[in-house]
Amino acid sequence: MHNKRIAVVTGAAEGIGQASVKELQSSGCHVVQLDINFDNSTITDDPNKTLYKVDVTKEDQVKQTFKEIFEKFGRIDILINAVGGSLHSKKIEEIEESDWNSNFDLNLKSAFYCTKFAVPYMKQAKWGRIVNISAVAGRTSTFFGGADFASVKAALIGFTRQCGFELASYGITVNAIAPGLTLTNRVKKAWDDYSEEDRNFIMERVPIGRPATVNEQAKAISFLCSDDASYVCGAVLDINGAMFVG
Repeated sequence: MHNKRIAVVTGAAEGIGQASVKELQSSGCHVVQLDINFDNSTITDDPNKTLYKVDVTKEDQVKQTFKEIFEKFGRIDILINAVGGSLHSKKIEEIEESDWNSNFDLNLKSAFYCTKFAVPYMKQAKWGRIVNISAVAGRTSTFFGGADFASVKAALIGFTRQCGFELASYGITVNAIAPGLTLTNRVKKAWDDYSEEDRNFIMERVPIGRPATVNEQAKAISFLCSDDASYVCGAVLDINGAMFVG
């Protein structure tokens, strides 16, 4: 049995996932990092760095990976479902069925599979923390995605609440954060392509007056994983600069 808490972070190669890895490591966790973009050059035998190349939209891969993690460490304490993101900015009449399915696979099915296969190990320990990454799009609307993205992020909030309701009695808390405009590398690239007029239009709708950093999102995630958040369950923490006030 590993002495440190074992945290599993999906989408760990970049963005909020990568920032969460660093934040959880600083709090004393051993973090198992999952990402489809890892390759053989990044996966090493370093005992302090555990990486898996895995497609978390594939049930068989997720099931096998979580089995291997538990066999290696004897526990799975924390799960951060950070895989996700907007795949396009199409208008409703332009969205294809393939767009819809891809967004739901990436943003919701991945969280479903990882939660499904992490929970039995958490139930054994009678302790666990699960944090899902929704978005302000799931609370209201978005400039950076389509109706499919807004729909799936709202669905992820529903998933969070139901799992929180089911798992609270086992000592497992399930919560979500709803980030607003956050300057991940992907968002920054899109942001830089916007005209100054478009950027000003968007920033006028961010009451706090600036984008968030990935570190600000990661610190909120770390709090939800801590003992200080032991009575927070089924909640959505809005880290979006008052873009959603409801």
